[in-house]
Amino acid sequence: MRRVLTILIAAVAALSASAQKVVTVNTSADEIVHLWNNSTAKYSNQMEKDELIKGRHKVYNTSSTELYIFTPAKEKATGYTVVIYPGGGYKYLSFPITFPEWLRDNGITAVVVKYRLPNYGHYQAMLEDAIGAIDYMRNNAEKYNIDPHKIGVCGNSAGGHLAAWVSNIMEDGSKPHFSILIYGAMTRNEYHNSYNANKIMFGHNVTPAQVDTASTQDLVGPTTPPALMLLSDDDDIVRPIASTSYYKALKHYGVPASMHIYPSGGHGWSGRMKWEYRQQWLDAVRDWILNLDENTKRE
Repeated sequence: MRRVLTILIAAVAALSASAQKVVTVNTSADEIVHLWNNSTAKYSNQMEKDELIKGRHKVYNTSSTELYIFTPAKEKATGYTVVIYPGGGYKYLSFPITFPEWLRDNGITAVVVKYRLPNYGHYQAMLEDAIGAIDYMRNNAEKYNIDPHKIGVCGNSAGGHLAAWVSNIMEDGSKPHFSILIYGAMTRNEYHNSYNANKIMFGHNVTPAQVDTASTQDLVGPTTPPALMLLSDDDDIVRPIASTSYYKALKHYGVPASMHIYPSGGHGWSGRMKWEYRQQWLDAVRDWILNLDENTKRE
């Protein structure tokens, strides 16, 4: 009887998850690919609420994983792909709109990942989505006219932390080939970040040992992918030392890295059209990617 009851509970939970409302962000993506949801993935974030969009592009309560793929014209294609993890403090996803379009216009395939948020302790689902997006693009490289050896990751704020995290925990030979970390929250203590998302990642009873597993400067090793970091000196949300600590760790192991610190801009400038350094940071991204072989020679 107990076994039958367990099966019934599992079936009801799966039905409930599949019945949840799933939203689609209004973008100019050329294709949207569904990877899985809480019923079909290995891990679940146990989200019971319907997905919700606030404003133009803030997505809450994610329970279904989609890839928004921006594909450049064949005559422009460079073969490079950037898999983008949106920021939002792991409370929501602040979906980028203009940046993936800009990458596409410059011949670089962009993939924005609508990943399942950790929902107070279910970080495994988020990591499954982040890694799954890389695997999907590698496995479908021919379809998308990309080079499977030129797939990198990118994220801003919490998304920068996620990009650095997967860059270090994936097995050698399967790691992304580069990372672009935009005011990324790579370290996980309050000295580096005024907003602390550790409870959202690991649960209300988070331990220091768990925090250490997600502090990416401590995960860096000689096979960590090369990194480009962009940030502002006056950022009081994710303080500059979060990036400089990661940079220091990369250089300790001889990993190629470049860092641009702009004098002003605070936090969250990647989508600002009128930010005074907008063209400079975009040029830095394009030039670094397109000269990756030269820029990432190992010491």
